[in-house]
Amino acid sequence: MIFTVFILLVIGGFAYRVVHFITLIRTGDMEALQSTFLRDQTSSSTLANVDLPQGIFQVVSQDDPFLGTQGAAITIVEFGDFSCAYCRDSSYIMRSLMQKYGDDVFYQFRDFPVADMHPLAQTQSEAAVCAHAQGKFWEYHDKLFQSQNDMSEERLVSLALEVGLDQGAFVSCLEEGDFAKEVLEDYQAGVAAGVRGTPTFFINGNRIAGSIPQDVLELLIHNQLEEE
Repeated sequence: MIFTVFILLVIGGFAYRVVHFITLIRTGDMEALQSTFLRDQTSSSTLANVDLPQGIFQVVSQDDPFLGTQGAAITIVEFGDFSCAYCRDSSYIMRSLMQKYGDDVFYQFRDFPVADMHPLAQTQSEAAVCAHAQGKFWEYHDKLFQSQNDMSEERLVSLALEVGLDQGAFVSCLEEGDFAKEVLEDYQAGVAAGVRGTPTFFINGNRIAGSIPQDVLELLIHNQLEEE
């Protein structure tokens, strides 16, 4: 009896959640949706008092890694930090969703190292771009998040070897700071579009801060596909 009541409560809570988000999406109440997941975000203290711009933002870049189909009906751009636990959770969700919706969604990852909270974040971002230069970004991306609780500069190199990168080229790329400017450009683009912490998503240009649950993301995708 107690178990049955518990199950009914869970189902009821899920149904309410679905109805709630469908209502926000279909009424176009993006402002309410944008702030719903703020508790699941690593916020930058240095950006706390910076004015927040409003609007639809064009944040797709020409050189950052992506999954899915260019020109797809749905564009999702994530600004993330490899030291951010919420980004780690989101990475598993996005990988799962892209396997399911890869034909209908374009997903791009851009760097937003929250250096005031995560001292190694900038270096991790540069390391990921160095991996991207060797065609192994997503493999390295996954390793960084999977190894988040055991991270050091030495570990960055060992992970590079695990995914099959050329060690000499990788170490040189990282030590010379070959992509420091590119990471900075991502960060600046994020700040200009209102990113104040990680993860922050832009779904067809609409900014949503925080780690978005998988069921809500699927609702957003389905709703957008229905409108096409």
